[in-house]
Amino acid sequence: MAHKPSAGEVFRYPFLWKREETSGETEGRKKRPVCIAVTIARQEGETVVFILPITTQPPLAGRYALEVPQIESQRVGLETHVRKWIMLDEINTDIVERSYVWDDRKALGAFSPAFTATLRGTLLALVKSGGAALVDRTK
Repeated sequence: MAHKPSAGEVFRYPFLWKREETSGETEGRKKRPVCIAVTIARQEGETVVFILPITTQPPLAGRYALEVPQIESQRVGLETHVRKWIMLDEINTDIVERSYVWDDRKALGAFSPAFTATLRGTLLALVKSGGAALVDRTK
């Protein structure tokens, strides 16, 4: 059985930004580092993942992001000389077992449990307040 991703793991994934989806695009423009924020097991035996993009672009005013500490970048094998942020206000959802866009399933690494907990807590509060845009790629 293939590895099931878990919260805190970092992969390369063709993330589809909300603005790209709104303009009619269906594929992410490039594979980028992403973090699995949440996984949900469904009764049908499928695993839904909530995926957050990691970017080197500083967040614009009004956006929600969590800066990745240098030690966490090192932990997941990303370059440490460049600042990175996990964007919290844009989420892709996908189904692990039948994703048609996620072809590279090898994790780059995983964030620490403490950083993952901070990430998930901050994301949950943002989602509850309606501050996150969802791109559903489970179809």
